Amino acid sequence: MTNPIGRNPRVFVWTVAILAAVYLGIRFLIPWVAVLTGASPNPAPVPAFALAIYMACAFVGAAVYLSSDDQRWHAFMGPIVRLFVVPRVAIPRMQLAVLALLPLAMGWFTWGRVMPRTTPPAALRVQHPTMPDRYAELTNPFRALSAADREEAEREGVVLFQTNCRPCHGTKADGGGPLARGLRLRPVDFTDPGTIATVVESYPFWRIEEGAPGLPVIATPWNSAMPSWKDQLTSDEIWRIILAEYRISGREPRIPEGGER
Repeated sequence: MTNPIGRNPRVFVWTVAILAAVYLGIRFLIPWVAVLTGASPNPAPVPAFALAIYMACAFVGAAVYLSSDDQRWHAFMGPIVRLFVVPRVAIPRMQLAVLALLPLAMGWFTWGRVMPRTTPPAALRVQHPTMPDRYAELTNPFRALSAADREEAEREGVVLFQTNCRPCHGTKADGGGPLARGLRLRPVDFTDPGTIATVVESYPFWRIEEGAPGLPVIATPWNSAMPSWKDQLTSDEIWRIILAEYRISGREPRIPEGGER
C-alpha cells in the first residue's frame, strides 16, 4: 500500500510555508513576547546568532522528516526536478526567471551584509554628554527625609527597579538582565565604580526620564537602547528607582561641588 503523503503535490509548498512561518515567528513574533508578558515595555530583538541556530534546527528537522519516507521525499523534490530537469512547454520561461532571480537575490543578500550601516560621525562621539540645564539643579527629594523614611523609599524603589529595570539592567544592577544579550550596546554595570558613582543623582534622573531619544546629537551613533520612561513613571517613582540603583549596586552618588550629602 502506497503512502498518500508521498503523492501529495503540496509537500514542497507546505515545507516552504512552515520554514517561512518559523523564520517570521522568531524574527518578528518572539520579540513581542517580552511586551505581552509585561517583562519589558519594548520588544526584545532576537540576536542574529540565535536566529541562525533556530533556523538551522528547523532546516535539519524538515530534512529529517522529508527524507524518512521515499514517497514524501520524491513529492518534495518533484517541483525542483520538474523545474530544472524535465522540460515542458511552459517550463523554459520559468527556468529563465528563476535562474535570473537567484543571483539577484544572492547579490542583494551579500550587499546587505557588506554595505556600511552608518556614516562615520563628523565629530568625536561624547559617551557621557552634559545633561540639559533644567536637570542640573534637580536634587533627590528623598535624600532630605529621615533615615527611616528614606529606607522605606529605597524599598519601594527596589520593587520599581525589579519590575521595570531588571529585564535589561539585571537583578544586581550589573547590566546582566535577561534581555541584555539582545541589545547591541549592553546596559551599564552600575556596580562598576566608574559608572553611576561618578555622577550626581540628577544625571540618572535625566537618563531615565528622557532615555536615548533625549540624548544630544553629539552622543550618537550607538548611543543607548534606553527607552524614555517619563510617560510610564512619575518623578517620585524615578527618584525612588535611583535610590534603589545606588543601594543595589553598593555605590554612592557623587557629591555636587560645594554641596553636602
